[in-house]
Amino acid sequence: MKKTRRTSKAAKRNTAVRKFLIKLWNFLISNVGAFIIGISALLIGLYQYYVNRPIIEYDTITHNVISSQNNNHFQILVEGKNYPDLYQTIVLLENNGQQPLAGSDVSKIGHDPIRIIIPKDAGVVHVTLDRTLTSPSVSAHLQMEKQSIIITFDFLNPETQIAVSILHTNPQTGFKVVGSALGINSINHVLTDRQWLEIAIAMMALIWLLTVILGVLDRKGYL
Repeated sequence: MKKTRRTSKAAKRNTAVRKFLIKLWNFLISNVGAFIIGISALLIGLYQYYVNRPIIEYDTITHNVISSQNNNHFQILVEGKNYPDLYQTIVLLENNGQQPLAGSDVSKIGHDPIRIIIPKDAGVVHVTLDRTLTSPSVSAHLQMEKQSIIITFDFLNPETQIAVSILHTNPQTGFKVVGSALGINSINHVLTDRQWLEIAIAMMALIWLLTVILGVLDRKGYL
């Protein structure tokens, strides 16, 4: 008897799944479904076009070099001046796309070059190209221009990066990389783990919303 009941429950579940799949198929071949599929195909095409271009992103890593709150047995001198409180921020500029970016395609100085914006209260005391973190194949140079550090290079190939080391006295900096180049309208900050989690939650919410819409359309007889 128990086996018969289990078989009956399994059959009901299979029937329910089949009915749902049939309703989903009918919805997809309807006018509304065709519209959603068309929009999705357009978005996928735009995404593929986007990833096949150079994608310039940046990340920042900040740590405390020396603090006056500690019992230090060393000093840090920058150009002959002692700094009891000093922080270092590494700005990483990366090409996460599939195509190289030529330095000649970057906007020129005076227009919109690739640059690090220095906040007025950052207290920057030294800036240098960190060659230990910069990809060996990249030839890059830095130039100070007003409240920014302009980054120039010959080529930035996929999966290569440029690292800029900034020493500053204010722990709260908020360095940003901006600029434009041929085929690139903006430079985005690398997504954090929290942002990826938010995207995943948004996708799950979208799936849940689609399920609710299908249920409403089913009750109203559109499926």
